[in-house]
Amino acid sequence: MLHALRYDLRVIIACAKKDIKSGLTERAFTIISIILPVNILVLLSLFVLAGSQAPTAVVMADTGPHAQQFYTAMIHAHSFRLQQTTASSAQQLLAAGKVVAVVTIPAEFDSRVDHHAPVQVNVDINNLNTDFTNDIRRAVPLSITSFYAAAFPNLVSVVPNEQDAYPQDTDYIPYLTVSILVVGLLVGGLLLAGTGAAREWERETMKELLLAPASRWAMLLGKMLGAFVLSLAGVVVLLAVLVLAIGVRPVHWGEVAVFTVLTLTMSIAVGTLLGTWIRQRQAVTALSIGTTLPLFFLSGAFGPISFTTRPLQLLARSFPVYYAIVLFQHAFHNFRLNTLGVATNGLVLAGYTLLVIALAAVILRRSTLAH
Repeated sequence: MLHALRYDLRVIIACAKKDIKSGLTERAFTIISIILPVNILVLLSLFVLAGSQAPTAVVMADTGPHAQQFYTAMIHAHSFRLQQTTASSAQQLLAAGKVVAVVTIPAEFDSRVDHHAPVQVNVDINNLNTDFTNDIRRAVPLSITSFYAAAFPNLVSVVPNEQDAYPQDTDYIPYLTVSILVVGLLVGGLLLAGTGAAREWERETMKELLLAPASRWAMLLGKMLGAFVLSLAGVVVLLAVLVLAIGVRPVHWGEVAVFTVLTLTMSIAVGTLLGTWIRQRQAVTALSIGTTLPLFFLSGAFGPISFTTRPLQLLARSFPVYYAIVLFQHAFHNFRLNTLGVATNGLVLAGYTLLVIALAAVILRRSTLAH
């Protein structure tokens, strides 16, 4: 028994070394597998940054203390990306499509507010984009209410009493980029493991491996280990971009390390399965990218799936991407996105990994019988 374990260990190490050498020799696939996940993280983050808040020009015809308070209330509405400008420049920006709205705080704003006279705040909206338009329409009344609640609390008889579930607020970008990190790990693992397994079939070197007196499990684990080692460079770059460049720092560093290893192992297992099954690198690459992004959008990347419809919740929970996102959101923000608990979510993700490895072993065994 001990001799067999030692032999399997040698097989695992030999297969891993072989795949690492092959990956370093064919630098194109290795470089792509590192660069592509980082590109996904950066591009999706830029996409969200461009659309997270409505660019708005503010014309301050009055610069008194009440006008400044109103401007501050707009800032705290968390829906505007504000810039102060003149009336003529604001209209030019609106006509050029560089701002969604122009908010004009009128002259004598302070004096009219002090005398409790009606004040009209003009809002010119480019209503081409419904999402931005609705943001403006909701945020302007909120700014007005917030302004009066702060400046004249005795005039506002109804005020909200907010009870937060978490001690800190989290902006949209820090939430979403953590989900994008999961996609980067999935794409990197799928590409390296999938192309590595398919390469054996394209070069017909898999026939030699199948004829070797070695355990199929050991071969699979060795190929997965090689892909894991090659993936580490991309993982380091991904985490560095997220933590250092974007500024999203985790609450639980230990969980980040554990969940990174678990998620990467799961994606490598799926990639090994695809490569063993499809046997063509180009097809594996296309399928890896083509399936990962839809699963990303489905699995609660933009918010907890509990906020969606019941059918979508059931569909999302049938894929491991959902559980990976739940785990990383807890690691970075201490969020609890379902009732399973951290350990149970981790066990579910590990279960998916073992299931995929078993399927890959079955496919490899059938290939052995066919040859």
